[in-house]
Amino acid sequence: MHFPDCRLYLLFTPSLCKGDPWTTLAAALRGGVDLVQWRVKETDRAGADRAKSMCDAAGVPFVVNDDPTLAVRTGAHGVHLGQDDAPVAAVQRVLGRRWIGVSTHSVAQITAATEDGASYVGFGPCFATPTKGYAEGKPVEEIAEAVRACQLPLFAIGGIHAANLPQLLRAGVRRIAVSSAILQADDPEAAARELCAILRARRMPVQAAPAAAEAPAQAMSIASPNE
Repeated sequence: MHFPDCRLYLLFTPSLCKGDPWTTLAAALRGGVDLVQWRVKETDRAGADRAKSMCDAAGVPFVVNDDPTLAVRTGAHGVHLGQDDAPVAAVQRVLGRRWIGVSTHSVAQITAATEDGASYVGFGPCFATPTKGYAEGKPVEEIAEAVRACQLPLFAIGGIHAANLPQLLRAGVRRIAVSSAILQADDPEAAARELCAILRARRMPVQAAPAAAEAPAQAMSIASPNE
């Protein structure tokens, strides 16, 4: 199954939502989220089914975190694995042609995920994030190196919000995965729209002469398919 050109990946944990989780998810989908991950540790088939149904109605792909069996049972488009989860090859036997994403924290892990047959990778943490308990993020040089080295779609993850997103874009990042930036927002739809607007603006052709002067440096830091 071909992995689509998704840019704004929502890691959806109902218990982390500031408001009603289903209202939050609906707002995020309206705001432009184009990939959703069901990220709940305990088994909640009814909740996963409901989230999947909402994503289907919005035409947005749906991925399950850590649980290949639930991914199959809900009809999810794929599963996301951490470094301590089952190997990609073993999960592929369960999922067939569904997508498999892998969390990575180094270029070596990105290379391993690519060789194992992953569909995409998450890379981080890019900034400090209480969601996963990281006190600090990775240096921008390491993030840029990961983008250059990665031959798969790469989603930057960890403590990302509208104010610090431009730092990642300057490092070559073109896809992000977020949680609290949307789930904890007073207006989740507006938060999603703002992130989408920043991502889209970076993809627009450069018109002004001063900005054009930066193009060669940007081009060196971006590796296909992360454009």
